[in-house]
Amino acid sequence: MTSVDGTSVGYDEIGPRICVTPPYYALDELTSPAPGLTSATVPVQSPTGRHATHINIAEAGRHLAILGLCAAATTNPSTKRHYYLAHRGVGRMYPVTGSLTALTGTASARMTGRNRAEAQTELRDAHGNLVARLDVEYLVMSVPVFRRMMGPARAPDATEPANPYSLPAPLVDVATDARSAAAKLAVEAAMCRGHFDGYPALPVSVAGYAAFALFDHLLEAAAGPDARWQPGLFRLRADNLAAAGEHCTVEVEPSDPAEPAVHGQAFTGTIRSGDREIFSIDVDYTVV
Repeated sequence: MTSVDGTSVGYDEIGPRICVTPPYYALDELTSPAPGLTSATVPVQSPTGRHATHINIAEAGRHLAILGLCAAATTNPSTKRHYYLAHRGVGRMYPVTGSLTALTGTASARMTGRNRAEAQTELRDAHGNLVARLDVEYLVMSVPVFRRMMGPARAPDATEPANPYSLPAPLVDVATDARSAAAKLAVEAAMCRGHFDGYPALPVSVAGYAAFALFDHLLEAAAGPDARWQPGLFRLRADNLAAAGEHCTVEVEPSDPAEPAVHGQAFTGTIRSGDREIFSIDVDYTVV
């Protein structure tokens, strides 16, 4: 699609082939100079909470995963719309260097099979400093396959708010003890705008943001109201979708760091709907 004549393409050409739309899609100046490659300007829209970073993990992951699926779509032999569901991911957040500047994301992707794709993505500031990296695997579905999997939509698409991704995670019934925390999250169509039209479902990034907001409660209880945390390596998986209308539980608990020489602590955040695990993430961190 990007092509035989060597010309770049942007969202007008890629948008009809992917599964996300504004406001969930928020990249600016999307460009694909060659099949499998994309770049874009990345906004910062969500509160960072207690992250000691300019952008939180969930938002960085949201934009980079979208940039990666855009790159993958340029390599898909089919020009029809497909759903690229982020299924596994391994990433890293880097310490802040200087003040917040314009952020630019890049992605390299390929189809690894008829129904799978993978992407390697990076986020850098205006000075070229690494802000985040994310390698992500996607399950790729045609529209008919996705609709069969989802069944009838449980709720209509929401038209408000204009940008739900700038709002705090709507956790309720938050409970913490010395080591773990739990809360409830009702999935509403308003939380899923642009993900996915006609079948609103909890975005992976919102699931992650809910887990991080809950961890912030736990950190405040354990380390005080001014405590912040620097994230490092993170690993995520998303095995199921929670449709609008479902009620989820959110839990965080301590775990073993993957890189103890870099960050001495870690936690696992998990989102469940009934007995189905929707999302989980393991994050190495240091309290700062």
